[in-house]
Amino acid sequence: MAVVPLYATSIHKTVASGDIRKMKALKKQAEKWLKEHGNVSGAVEILKQEIAKLEART
Repeated sequence: MAVVPLYATSIHKTVASGDIRKMKALKKQAEKWLKEHGNVSGAVEILKQEIAKLEART
């Protein structure tokens, strides 16, 4: 399977396809990405806070 961008849309489309091979391949890809990069949601929250601080200054 080709590399699929790990966006919610691509994950939902893969689930909706009902193709278990695609789902397993995407799961493997996502787990590898998480292992290498970690969960970025915390970093996104920090980014949002810093943007808000900078916007408040202007």
